[in-house]
Amino acid sequence: MHNPQQAVVIGGGIAGLTAALCMAESGRWRPLVIERENVAGGLARSLDVHGLTSDLGPHRIHTEIPEVSRFIDRVAQPSLMRVRRRSRIYLRGKYLPYPPNPIQMAMHLGPLRMAGFTASFLAQKLGGGEPDETYDSLMRRAFGKSLYDFLLRPYSAKTWKIDPAELHADTARVRISAGNLTRMLLSHFRREQAGSETALKEFRYVRGGAQSLVRHLLESAEAIGTRFEPGREVRALRLDEHERVSAAIHAATNDEDERAATGDVYLSTAPLPILLGKLLPEIPSLAEARRAAAGLEYLNMIFVFLIVDRPRISDDNWLYFPEPHLIFNRGYEAKNFDASLGPDDKTILCLEITTRAGDALEKSSDDDLAAQAVEQIVATGLIKASEIVARAVQRIPFAYPLYKLDYKERLDAAFAGLARVENLVTLGRQGLFNHNNMDHSIWMGMKAAEALNSTDPLEGQRTWYANVERFKKMRIVD
Repeated sequence: MHNPQQAVVIGGGIAGLTAALCMAESGRWRPLVIERENVAGGLARSLDVHGLTSDLGPHRIHTEIPEVSRFIDRVAQPSLMRVRRRSRIYLRGKYLPYPPNPIQMAMHLGPLRMAGFTASFLAQKLGGGEPDETYDSLMRRAFGKSLYDFLLRPYSAKTWKIDPAELHADTARVRISAGNLTRMLLSHFRREQAGSETALKEFRYVRGGAQSLVRHLLESAEAIGTRFEPGREVRALRLDEHERVSAAIHAATNDEDERAATGDVYLSTAPLPILLGKLLPEIPSLAEARRAAAGLEYLNMIFVFLIVDRPRISDDNWLYFPEPHLIFNRGYEAKNFDASLGPDDKTILCLEITTRAGDALEKSSDDDLAAQAVEQIVATGLIKASEIVARAVQRIPFAYPLYKLDYKERLDAAFAGLARVENLVTLGRQGLFNHNNMDHSIWMGMKAAEALNSTDPLEGQRTWYANVERFKKMRIVD
């Protein structure tokens, strides 16, 4: 196709790069990707910490979407590898297998407590109970009040930094893969069918870390004409007299040398409160959408990386820490995903901490957080303080959407306003305010490109907003 049109993509994460690649492959578009960081990847970046590599979160590859599986194979086949999953949970002073083995749990917690969990679950089932309108009510119905109050409610409050009664039930629907107590227990005694797993026993990974998948995506996109502008932040989106985007104004950080990127369509992966509250101008037609987006809240993430003077700490990919006195929720050891991510004599452990804007952890200094994390992880017996030779802290804003009780109404109002900007599409975890994994971000990018590659891109944009609800049905499998 001659004279391809310009597409401006705001954000070079997985969703943005996938959309750019699929649009460039159509021959209809010449994408420009503008990324605030100096490297592509967004939340799928890999960091070098004192010579060892770790992802920002363990980015395993698993998908139940066939077209995404084929896309990943096509783009990243040379780097794909298979990893056997091993995980544990730290509970009452001991590391136990995860998902929980009922026999070992009974030995650790006692048969009377386990019997109480079962009796509470059966009573909940027989009694019917309240509708599944909140996270609290759905989880009590799924696991019983006793187990929920003992383990799941404290862990949920710790992770989401909010009373679980104030969380929408969708938080559980998309993230609690075990389904209910019966399925969780039966998973230990029978083979689960593909597409209905309660927890993965094996997954794929990209050799070299998540950044390798990003590199494959970017190289493929650039090879067919996509331009990538790293280290530049979009500061505003200008609208013309028809309230269509006419330019994305961007500049390097702390630089007043602004440029205007013009295009025929614009794709944004920016968080909705940023897109509607900062990038788009204050105009009457977007006033309601702006107010709605202002009430959408995201959790932030703090990663504490510890370099340990040991070839390997354990065989675990994931470690879960539900107890409220520990500031971290989860840990992972990068070399258990890919042994090449560090030298033979050292390993890197990452501990994840969720925060809400303005809370005590958010306000703590990096040194204080690292010191607390070190003291607490040593107290669990996983490593010794003398083995820690270096540490680093990385903060990530807008990491997870927080599904409060009114989030759906706010999200609908935000999308209704954005749909009026006829040549603008929002996508990605932050842009759709959606809990999702890496494969889901790829699917979002593919579907956004598919909509805009249609005969009439403006009609494609309308189709996109009419169907964003489908992304809420994606299932997250741990």
